[in-house]
Amino acid sequence: MLLDTASSLAFTGGRRQAIAQLLTEKASLSTGAKIATLNRALKGLAPSLPARSRLKEEPTDGGWQAITPEQRLIQRTTVGATAFDFLVLEETGYRGYLERQLAFDQLDDQPLESALHEALPTLSISPAERYFFYSEEPEIPLFEFWIATVLRSIYSPRQLFERMVILWSDHFSIDTTSDLGLFFKPTDDEETIRRHALDSFPALLRASAHSPAMLSYLTNDTNLKGHPNENYARELMELHTLGPDEFTEKDVREVARCFTGWGFSKNAGRNFGRFDFDAGAHDSGEKTVLGHIIPAGGGIEDGEAVLSILAEHPATARFVSRKMIRYLWGYEPPEWRVQRVADTYLATGGDVRAMLRVILSRRWLAKATPKLKRPYHLVASTVRALFADIDQPLYLLFELLEAGQLPFNWAPPNGYPDSRDYWSSFLLPRWSFSSRVMLPEVGVTPQLGDFLNPNIRSAVLTARIDWLLTNQTMTQPARSQLRRFLGPPPRTPEHVAQAIGIAIASPDFQEY
Repeated sequence: MLLDTASSLAFTGGRRQAIAQLLTEKASLSTGAKIATLNRALKGLAPSLPARSRLKEEPTDGGWQAITPEQRLIQRTTVGATAFDFLVLEETGYRGYLERQLAFDQLDDQPLESALHEALPTLSISPAERYFFYSEEPEIPLFEFWIATVLRSIYSPRQLFERMVILWSDHFSIDTTSDLGLFFKPTDDEETIRRHALDSFPALLRASAHSPAMLSYLTNDTNLKGHPNENYARELMELHTLGPDEFTEKDVREVARCFTGWGFSKNAGRNFGRFDFDAGAHDSGEKTVLGHIIPAGGGIEDGEAVLSILAEHPATARFVSRKMIRYLWGYEPPEWRVQRVADTYLATGGDVRAMLRVILSRRWLAKATPKLKRPYHLVASTVRALFADIDQPLYLLFELLEAGQLPFNWAPPNGYPDSRDYWSSFLLPRWSFSSRVMLPEVGVTPQLGDFLNPNIRSAVLTARIDWLLTNQTMTQPARSQLRRFLGPPPRTPEHVAQAIGIAIASPDFQEY
């Protein structure tokens, strides 16, 4: 038997400092050659800045415009709006653009995936191979997984899919620096989150319940007959399905009994780290969950019955609907909107795409309220808006760590907060990123040609920055400040880069 000790990355204190030290001391050694290979493979995968001839008109200093539903759609369905996205929407129309993103499997991401898997080989291996081959260098699969996650968000044409991957990764949150998280989470990401991100919520729930990464993280592998561990049972109801105050302590105990014996193989071999049900560790007595009697004599089907009860419960429909609306529409959705989406959940068996069609309808987004970009969204949207090449992905990991949202690095099981109040307290890292991102040594290189030529008039240059970053929705005070900073030509490229940093730091870009 294995797993007598915890992974060296299961930090209990000094978490950020410990990860920063790992990135500093080992990342370049572990990934340097791979990143060079990856950079070559990624060239040409990102959309290019649309040619001037394809624009309806040259951006001019035409004044502030209210955000339209079309603009809001792109803001909410991408991990950062680009001029290319707006061009696609002009060609397809509102409904066509939304349906194009919902039919994500028709958007070709194979060149990106091939590049990632070629350069980052631990993405393709099994949990057993990660554990046995990299137990002495666990930072290697961890770095490769973090890098792939960030690059998918930035480069994938399946932008709504990537947005939902972020949401469900928070909803079914697993910390990669916990015990076995760095060995198991990449497989959970592939087989649970990505496989079902735009599927149905019950399918996603069921996959998560069978995920060794989740069962390990919430310690259900120690949930045994006669010695129940209620950790997974509680979070399953409070965080994954019903929400708080919708169940009793008796329900927690009974659900825990239903999931006794659910774990993963701990035996050396190819099945290590794969789901395993231990019938001998299962409590086969009668249970009652939320008023439903689960007869005695059952086995693995006891847990399966619980998943069905929870997935079909009206409280789950409301809880999941509210979270989706908060994520895509606004922080304080009216109850009638929550109920409308919950009704769709119940009518369609939790069909995620059906729910998204309601939330992202033109009528709804016309009333959407502004949201503050979380650090991950801010970093990705900046790179995307600038059509930048990423020469050094580790730089972005440092920025995300400093800003408080490195992927899969949230210790509690409730996922990174989706809250303006929480992220408003992290303003200094956001401003620091805005000022540094255009420096040539950081490894992010915008591909804009002469679009931001330093010698053009300040009014036109301001309008082009506005068009590039906010699709001509920058407020007049921000535009005026930018024009004053730019001043008349001649200017240096460094001066223009500083102006872009100011625009990125402005509320017009920080919000969406």
